[in-house]
Amino acid sequence: SAFLRIFPHELTPVPWCAEGFYLPKGFKASKHPFYYAGLYYLQDPSAMLPVVALAPQRGERILDLCSAPGGKATQIGAATNDQSFVLMNDINPKRTKALLKNVENFGLKNFVVTNNQPQELAAAFPGYFDRVLIDAPCSGEGMFRREPRLLIAWRRDYHPKICVPLQADLLHSAAQLVAPGGRIVYSTCTFSPEENERQVRTFLAQHPEFHLGTINLEGVSPGRGEWADDPTLQQTGRIWPHLSRGEGQFAAVLEKKAADGGEPPVLFSGREPDASSLQPFWDFCNEVGITPPTGRFWRKEDDLLLLPPELPDLAGLNVIRLGLFLGELRYDRFRPSHPFALALDKQEAGRQLELPPDSMEVLKYLKGETLMVTEETPAGNGWILVTTGGFPLGWAKRVGNLVKNQYPPAWRIK
Repeated sequence: SAFLRIFPHELTPVPWCAEGFYLPKGFKASKHPFYYAGLYYLQDPSAMLPVVALAPQRGERILDLCSAPGGKATQIGAATNDQSFVLMNDINPKRTKALLKNVENFGLKNFVVTNNQPQELAAAFPGYFDRVLIDAPCSGEGMFRREPRLLIAWRRDYHPKICVPLQADLLHSAAQLVAPGGRIVYSTCTFSPEENERQVRTFLAQHPEFHLGTINLEGVSPGRGEWADDPTLQQTGRIWPHLSRGEGQFAAVLEKKAADGGEPPVLFSGREPDASSLQPFWDFCNEVGITPPTGRFWRKEDDLLLLPPELPDLAGLNVIRLGLFLGELRYDRFRPSHPFALALDKQEAGRQLELPPDSMEVLKYLKGETLMVTEETPAGNGWILVTTGGFPLGWAKRVGNLVKNQYPPAWRIK
C-alpha cells in the first residue's frame, strides 16, 4: 500500500499474486528512479506463480535451486520481508553475476549465492530446507508468442527430449534437499506435458514420501491430468495466454511427509573480526547518521560482510556471495558498497541528499555525473546518503562545492 501511494501511475493487480501488478503501456519502468532504488523487479506476471505456490514464510530455510536471473529470489525476499534464509543457486557462473546484481539491487541481506551442481548441494544439505523452488530449464514453449527467436533454441538445445532428463535430476536432488514436512514447487514455462504433468507423475511414482498439493488461484487453470492418464494431476496449475494475461506457465506443489526431526545443521564457523578492526565502519555510520545493521560480521580480506543468522556450514561449495557486502576496510578507512545503501531501510539520515524522482538531478546521479552543491546538500565535506522519494539510492561524497558521484559504473542508467 505504501508503494502504491508513491508510484506515479495507477496499477492493475495480478490476480494470482498479491504483490504483483501490470504496468501501464508506455511506462518505461526500467528507467524510473524507483527501479534503481530497488522498489520493484520486472518480470512476466505468469512467472510470479511458482513463488505464490511455494508460499514462503518468515523464519524458514528456502532454496531457489535454479535462481538466475533472480526474479523469483527477489519475490521470495519480498514475501518474507527478508526474514528467511534463502540460498540462491545456479549452475551457470555467468548467470550468477546477473542474479547477484538483481538481489543486491533489491536490497536483500539474508541470502547466499552459490554456483554448484544440485547433487553437490544435496550432499551438503540433506533434509535441510523447508521449501525448495525448482524453476526448471525447459523447452520454453510458453514464451514463443513473446519471443519467437526461442523457436531456434527449442530445436537446437531445449527440445523436450533434452530437458526431461535434466528436470528429473533436479527433482531427485530436491527430494533429498527438502526437510520432512517441507514443500517443493516444480515449475516450467512450457506447454509440453512431458515436462509438466508426466514429469510430476513419474516423480511421485518414484518418491512415495511425497504427495501432490493443490493450486487453486484466480486466473490459474487446473493441470491437464488426462495428458498423463492421472486425474489427480488437475491439482497442478497452468496459465494459458489465451485465458489469462500472461505467458504460458506450469507449477506443481509437492509435499513431503512429516517425520521426526534429524540432526541439527552444522553452522558456519568463520571467525568474526576483532571489534577494533570494525571501528572505521562504526565511524562511517556515525558520520552519515544512519542506523547501522546488527548481526554477525565477517571479513574476507578487505571485504566486510554481514552474515545471515544461523548461516549453515558452506565448506566445499562455490560461494559467490555470503550475505550482504557492506564495503571495504582498508588502511583504517571504510568505503561503503552500493548494496549496503540499497539494503538500508527508509530512514532520515543525518547526511542525506534527497533527489526527487521526477527531477533532472536524479537522472544525472544515475548516469554517474557530478552534482553541484545546493541549499539541500548537507554542510561540510564527507559521505552522503542519496535518496529518492525517501528511499536509499546510493552514495555520494561532498568535496567543496561539488557532490562527487559514487554510483557504480556497471549500474548506471543507459
